[in-house]
Amino acid sequence: MKKNWMFLILLGLFILILGACGQGAVSNEDPQTADEIETEENSDLVEEDENATNEESQEEVVEEPAEPVEETEDEVATSEEDEVVEETNVTPIELVFSDDQVMDMYRVERQLEVSDDELFKATLESWIAGPTEEGLASLLPEGVQVLSVEEIAGVAHASFSKELLQANVGAGTEHMLLQQIALAMKQFGFNETQILVDGEIHPELFGHIDTSVPVVAESLEDYEKLN
Repeated sequence: MKKNWMFLILLGLFILILGACGQGAVSNEDPQTADEIETEENSDLVEEDENATNEESQEEVVEEPAEPVEETEDEVATSEEDEVVEETNVTPIELVFSDDQVMDMYRVERQLEVSDDELFKATLESWIAGPTEEGLASLLPEGVQVLSVEEIAGVAHASFSKELLQANVGAGTEHMLLQQIALAMKQFGFNETQILVDGEIHPELFGHIDTSVPVVAESLEDYEKLN
C-alpha cells in the first residue's frame, strides 16, 4: 500500500516537472512580444504615410507649361505706329500773295512743322489756306486741294483738284496766280513748275497763258517782304 502511494506521489511530481519544463520551452520559443508586434505595425504605417506624402508632393510640383504671351492688337498697332513715325522739322518758307487791290504781290514767311517728304505739298497747302496779313488776298476759289507734288527730270509737277479751274482771273491776275505757285517751288530749287489738274496737263488753264509747258519762276527777291 505504501508503495502505491509513493508511486503516485512520484508520478505526480514527474508530471509537475514535465509541465513546468513545457511552459519554459513555450516561453523561450516566443519570437515576438506584443510590444514588438505593435512597433512593427506602427513602422509600416509610417512608411505608408511617407510614401503617400511623397506622391502628393510630386503631383503638386508638376505644373503645366506656361502659355506664350501674345501681344494684343492694340500693342501690335502701337508698335507699328512707333516704327513708321517720321522725324519732323520746323522749316521756314516764303509764300507770295496779291494785295487786296490785285495791283502787286508780296512775300510773307511761314513756319511749317512737317517731314521732309511732305514739305513741298505742305507749302502749297499753306498757300491755298491764304494770307493772314492785313491787306493781302487769295486769288483761289473755295475747295482747291493739292493732290500731289513730285519732281520729274528736275521740274516740279504740282497737281491740284478740279476746283482750280473755277478761279475767276483775267490775263493779269492769271499771271499772278501761276507765279505764286512757281515761286513757292522756286525756294526749293525748282526753276520750273508744271501745273496739273487731276494729274493732267491743261494747255490753257484760264484761257490766257499757255500752261502746256512748265511755268518759269521769277525771282523771289523781286517782291517786297512784309514780315
